[in-house]
Amino acid sequence: MPKSVYAIINLTRYQDYHITVIITTLLGFLVSGVSLNLHMLPRLSLVLLANLLCVAFAFMINDIEDAKDDARDEMKAKRNPVSAGLISPTIGYLATFAVAALSISIYFYLGPVPFWLGVTSLILSGLYSWRITRLKAIPVIDLVSHGLILAGLQLLCAYFALNPYTGLNYNWIAPFIIVVAVSVRGQLFNQIRDFECDSKAGIRHTTSRLGIKTANYLMTALLLVAGAMFIHSVINKIIPLWCVSVMFVLGVIFLKKPLTKFKAAEGLEKTYNFERPVLLITLFSLTLLTLSRFF
Repeated sequence: MPKSVYAIINLTRYQDYHITVIITTLLGFLVSGVSLNLHMLPRLSLVLLANLLCVAFAFMINDIEDAKDDARDEMKAKRNPVSAGLISPTIGYLATFAVAALSISIYFYLGPVPFWLGVTSLILSGLYSWRITRLKAIPVIDLVSHGLILAGLQLLCAYFALNPYTGLNYNWIAPFIIVVAVSVRGQLFNQIRDFECDSKAGIRHTTSRLGIKTANYLMTALLLVAGAMFIHSVINKIIPLWCVSVMFVLGVIFLKKPLTKFKAAEGLEKTYNFERPVLLITLFSLTLLTLSRFF
């Protein structure tokens, strides 16, 4: 494989979000109320692909716009293909907008509402990272836009791509709040982790205004909101009890190792060790729930 192609693939940073995009898309499908049959499977597959490409665009444009800043940090410079000099910004932009064009083409096929939601997500992604607007450097707006771009809008695209076959319902609201709250919490985590690097780059986001201590409190509050909405979803049978049971069993298996490391861990590492196991538990549980809709 040519080095430039490999660099473009790395520019997508697919490993950072593919699980979360699958989760938000499956949630959108589940709250739509449709059954997974041979007619719906292609639509679900298409909206998943469109969502993956849409989020890939967000990560790609971010790394190109941040290339100069990332060059100041040794680890980020190696991770970012543009900062590392593996591809030029021009090649990066061409690949990035090709990904956006493919994503929007799929959304267009899926219907007017997914199309406009997809357009909104792509525009927000561009404004989020573009150095002239840089929404990620505007307190509060940085969190709201992050939650929509990387979680909320993906769920809604899946929901509206499928729900015309069942009719509108309000089951999407609680899961929407869950994924947005978790995504915003993740952005606060990133801001705390990158606090020093961002300060050197002159980025003034929510955490830089609130302070690390207050940002940590806000992270906890967001998890409580997500937990309350999860309980609401179980009570209202949006998430069935058997699925919760599966999550509990998987939790016993997957969380054993992070729990043993919890006391020895310090700072952000205490919660970081739980992130991937929790994502995998959620992914496996929602996949089983999705398959249970197949007939």
